[in-house]
Amino acid sequence: MTSMRSKIHRPVVLFCLVLAGCGPTKPPNTGLEEAARHLQAAREAGASTYAPLELRNAEERLSSGRAAADKHDYDVAVTLGEESRANSDLALAKARLGKVRERVDARTRENAQLRQDLGDPNGGAQP
Repeated sequence: MTSMRSKIHRPVVLFCLVLAGCGPTKPPNTGLEEAARHLQAAREAGASTYAPLELRNAEERLSSGRAAADKHDYDVAVTLGEESRANSDLALAKARLGKVRERVDARTRENAQLRQDLGDPNGGAQP
């Protein structure tokens, strides 16, 4: 015959296991935090000036992904996070390209001015 103590412990242990199984679980990694970091990098690079459409698309996808995660639709959240990250990366690349083009244009104007100045022996002053 089992002791009284053993009879009490089994249900208590079983109850604790069931209770632990019913506890909240951590949601899967949806990649939305990484997407948010990519979006912030694009903003800091000036994407609002050089790639506003791509930046807006990234923001919308991230927002929709967060809403999907809140509804526990993690597959959709992962997909939207990936799309946001891709749009952010494209916006970042376009922002960097835009800045480089501006520097090239500025140097081209400086070179043209120097050529003009060198072609004029008086430097633009009247004799």
